Amino acid sequence: MTNVVNLNPGGCKNPAVNSPWTIARQVPYKVTLPVALTIANEWIYHADNFDIKYLTGGVHYHYILEGTTDTNRAAPIQQYTLPALGARGPLTIYPSEKFVYQEDNAFWSHEINLISTNDSPLQWVAGAYYFKQRYTQPVYTENKAQTQWNGPFAFGFLCAQTGGVCPNHTEGPRRFDNRPDVNAESYAAFGQIDWQMTEQFKSTFGLRYSHDEKWGQESVRITCFAVPGCDFSALGVPPIIDLTQLGSVVSSGDVLKPGVVGPTTYDRATGFATRKQRQSWEAVTGTAGIEWKPDDDTMLYGKYSKGYKSGGFNIGIFTVLSYFPTTDKETVDSFEIGLKKNFGPTLQTNMALFHYAYKDLQIPITRVSTGAVPAFGPGPTTATDFYNVPESISQGFELETTWQPIDNLQILFNYSYNNTEIQEGTAVDSVDPTAVDPKAKPLLTFAQCAVVTGGVTACPVDAYTPTAGVNYTRTQSLEGNSLPNAAKNKVAVNVNYTWEFEAGSLAGSLSYFWRDKQYGTVFERWYTEAPDWDQIDARLTWTSADNRYKIIAYGKNLTDNISYDAGAVGNREAGYILSATGATTPEVQGITKSYSVAPPRIYGIELQYKF
Repeated sequence: MTNVVNLNPGGCKNPAVNSPWTIARQVPYKVTLPVALTIANEWIYHADNFDIKYLTGGVHYHYILEGTTDTNRAAPIQQYTLPALGARGPLTIYPSEKFVYQEDNAFWSHEINLISTNDSPLQWVAGAYYFKQRYTQPVYTENKAQTQWNGPFAFGFLCAQTGGVCPNHTEGPRRFDNRPDVNAESYAAFGQIDWQMTEQFKSTFGLRYSHDEKWGQESVRITCFAVPGCDFSALGVPPIIDLTQLGSVVSSGDVLKPGVVGPTTYDRATGFATRKQRQSWEAVTGTAGIEWKPDDDTMLYGKYSKGYKSGGFNIGIFTVLSYFPTTDKETVDSFEIGLKKNFGPTLQTNMALFHYAYKDLQIPITRVSTGAVPAFGPGPTTATDFYNVPESISQGFELETTWQPIDNLQILFNYSYNNTEIQEGTAVDSVDPTAVDPKAKPLLTFAQCAVVTGGVTACPVDAYTPTAGVNYTRTQSLEGNSLPNAAKNKVAVNVNYTWEFEAGSLAGSLSYFWRDKQYGTVFERWYTEAPDWDQIDARLTWTSADNRYKIIAYGKNLTDNISYDAGAVGNREAGYILSATGATTPEVQGITKSYSVAPPRIYGIELQYKF
């Protein structure tokens, strides 16, 4: 690499190395919201002994996010030159690639409820619900300086579906262009009864039927430019390849898979691959519970609920016609027993034990493509899909306490313990596809993977591991791993006091939070672990005597600690070394680790006024 143009006085070192809140980017992030509409209506008709309530409303928004595609190692390099290779002269690279991501979402819902209003010990509610949605999510990357993205492309025979011609990008120099368009329709009917059996005992029983249907299509165009895995300039061809019609990159043979409607089609004019999908899901769910109130200060309860979440399509920016096109529905059996107890007028406690048994829990996971890879191709690709974990549990304990030792002073303490475990499930770790990490639990040995049946080995080969015999992609057991982003322990403490004056009141609040470590994926590894963290927040609120206005001064994360929204995510830095003759050698350079951090210290003043 020569002729590096970098205007940053700090050189190529990204300031994020020293602080996760400081970063250098050539392309700034920009968010616009040209459309944001919300409508809500509630109508109630009071009849004898019951009410009829009708709720309707909807939302339409258009969200646009622009920024840089390089989120891990971004440095303010404007351009550099790759040396001559074969028939290609020196090649100038402009790395400031920009993405444009959009959401155009519109939905409307209707719900009607019939609710009993008499004083009978038997109370009831019945209703129906309807929902309709249209959602598009176009996203593309562009680099107007890198005109080679428009072609011509090497190896036109890769574009067999378009007659051996790889069309230029018709909308500018785009390396990636993805256009999902989805519709959804849902309806449900439900009912619940509450029976006050005696003064002390009350029972609840409810049922719900839900039906969800989704349909739409996804169109995508993907190219690969000037990286060793797809730069064959030494052969006298352009340094860019159209990957759209490669079966190892964009799935094309899923017509028999659930949710796929017809084969993938290809537009000869634009080069886009398009797949249509339609799928429906339904479930009967419900709840049953009992409460016991032996006195006014005590309530003991037990509750069972069955929950349901509809399936969906693995569609969008991180999937590009996924090899796993549909995610199945998720269900959960929830068991909870609890105690609400007041100890005199000053101390209130709520305690609960819970056990959630999930079936086909929907969890995002990065999966490795195992499609056939041409000898000169870029190697296996990855996509982020929602994976149905066959069986998993979440169980634990929650405590909420409110203590008011004197007037105007409250002390709140909350604690939760959540032990999660995957009981059944398998997956490939995209960071460690050959499953050589000490914590890996591969299903097959390398010797078993090497067994050839019908000319194919039992495990696909990992393109970036050069050593034969230990370069097989091995599926691992997930049994015993915790669920992603499920901290085992959480603690929250709040102390607040209110001073009363003739002109109004002043309330002060001080909060402390602590959260245990958590993992960002279904694999418990050093590269998925975010450490535990704590945070202190404070707030002062002045309220006028007539309650017309408030002045709020606040500060969040006062100690400026690094805190984490979720667990970490690992990434394997793998690619090819390119020789002067154009030969490529696979290489894994290591593993990087990315955190999702919460904001640094924030403080401000807010004014509220009621008209």
